[in-house]
Amino acid sequence: MRQAPKKTATLRAVVLAAGNGSRIGGGALPKPLRPIGGVPLIVRVLRTLGEAGIGEVMIVVGHQGDEVRRAIESEPGLPIALHFAVNDRFMGKNGLSLLAASSFVEGECLLAMADHLCSPDLVRKVLCAQIPEGACVLGVDHEIDRCFDLEDATKVRIAQDRVADIGKDLDHYDAIDTGVFRIGPALCEELGRIDREAGDCSLSDGVRALAIKGRFHAFDVGRVRWIDVDTPAAILRAEAMIRVFGDRLCDEPAGPAAPAVDPEAMELFAPTWVRAAKPYNEDHFALAERQGDVLRMMSNESPFAPSPRVLEAIARAASQANLYPTSGKDLKRCLAQREGLEAGSVLLGCGSAELIDIVIRTFVAPGEEVLLSVPTFSMYEARTRTAGGIPVLVPMTDDHELDVPALIHAVTERTKVIFLCTPNNPTGNCIPEPELRRILRLGLPTVIDEAYLWLGSHGSFVHLLGEFPNAIFLRTFSKALGLAGLRLGYAIAHPAVTGLLSRVKIPWNVPSVIVAAAMAVLEDHSEQDARMAELCAAREGLIRDLEALPGVVPLPSEGNFVMLDVSGTSWTADDLVAALLAEGALIRSLAVHHAKGRRFVRITVGTAEQNTSCVAMLGRVLSRPRRTARGPFDLVGRDAGR
Repeated sequence: MRQAPKKTATLRAVVLAAGNGSRIGGGALPKPLRPIGGVPLIVRVLRTLGEAGIGEVMIVVGHQGDEVRRAIESEPGLPIALHFAVNDRFMGKNGLSLLAASSFVEGECLLAMADHLCSPDLVRKVLCAQIPEGACVLGVDHEIDRCFDLEDATKVRIAQDRVADIGKDLDHYDAIDTGVFRIGPALCEELGRIDREAGDCSLSDGVRALAIKGRFHAFDVGRVRWIDVDTPAAILRAEAMIRVFGDRLCDEPAGPAAPAVDPEAMELFAPTWVRAAKPYNEDHFALAERQGDVLRMMSNESPFAPSPRVLEAIARAASQANLYPTSGKDLKRCLAQREGLEAGSVLLGCGSAELIDIVIRTFVAPGEEVLLSVPTFSMYEARTRTAGGIPVLVPMTDDHELDVPALIHAVTERTKVIFLCTPNNPTGNCIPEPELRRILRLGLPTVIDEAYLWLGSHGSFVHLLGEFPNAIFLRTFSKALGLAGLRLGYAIAHPAVTGLLSRVKIPWNVPSVIVAAAMAVLEDHSEQDARMAELCAAREGLIRDLEALPGVVPLPSEGNFVMLDVSGTSWTADDLVAALLAEGALIRSLAVHHAKGRRFVRITVGTAEQNTSCVAMLGRVLSRPRRTARGPFDLVGRDAGR
């Protein structure tokens, strides 16, 4: 159909705003008043009509009609004359609303929906379409793939520029109904007849009736923007369209006089789950660096610097830093051989934190669940939230043991991954193999994080991999092996699983210098064995010294840390952390790990000398009255780190 060179004299419009909007969900506001980008739907529609040249509008209200009318009449600056009609039968089909305004449709008239947003250009194109006198026209969009909610959209079959059929359930169709019509009394007459015969009528019924007579034309509106705002998802899409293309939904919404882009508005482009996420809090690291001589007893780091052998390997690899790293094939083969597995069973990551993220992004879609036994490493929960997943937190028993029946009971059809940490951070205890088997028998992807494996006495559960290919084991070089600053972790899993995870992992994620350092650590057997033996002895000495302090109870630990119950003192965990920092040692409050109450702290095992100093400082703090934390000390207990 050709477009006329100038607009017709049609300057009146009917806007249907009577429905109850049951699909849009939630809230006490009637649908026409739901804000889109801070402006009610109906107000946006009226502004669009005014800009397109419409000077007079009849608004048909029904559900909460008085409220809708009052809100519209109180809206300042609408460039349009307003009239109102009431559809008392608004629970029926939408054709009844047009019948309520039939006296207004004396001649050609535009028809629009209160829940369809569009560019003024779409309205102008429909106004300019050339059609025979007395006929009607519907603006249609032939670019079907652009339709936001195709399942609910009204489809149109077209024959020779005329509507052949219309409806939501058409199997064969050529275009989508945009919700903008140019009509006349003939449509109202057909709707009145159908209503008298059937007791109800929809706009589509009337369109079909005129289409049979060849009197309803279809006009391709071309590449203009529009959206039917009928669901919560459509609200989000409409708001995104307005953010990008402006209120007029045009290609260049800003224009030469547009205000500068607000940097804070960038957050609105992120999904809701990213906006709700909290960034990792690194204040404790910065605080430790500023203090200089403070004892770093907060992040489960090794107290030992890299050995000369490791530093030499880093220097050699750094001389080839101009080249992309390889996939670490030799390192993966070496790690796999230590477990009696093939190299394809190992996947390298930039720390085990990256591997946690990869597992979640591989298996978990927005709205799906990840099962966690808490208290545990908070990164599992944090990365789940940033992927749009839902962390399901299952408390441990009062003795800080895994509550297997509760975990199994928490599994639903939405559960996609289970995370278990053994030895567990922060409780320090290991999962017994029979209990781990009960969880693995569920068949769900189950991550067994063995970050602290080499510091314990229970050994690895990797031997279960042959029986349970749903098991994914995580290891890190950050703890016992002392490479926290170089960031290297690895996953051990069935090759089918590592292959799946590799689809999500970015290439070149582990630098060559890190691979070289790791190989040197693995070759430095005697040095590493001596360091681990020293750490384990220092841990037992730390526990003994803590047991001698009044009011505190250290828990047995298989990691390079000790969880301390301070409920027998007058101190909260956060206040105790702050007071100890003032003495010169930085430890961790466990509130963020979902430890029960605010009465648990965690102390990283250092050298024997560091441990002695820390215990002495803690004894001095506990011997004086409690003081509430103030200033920067408030930050040190509220991060989400290891």
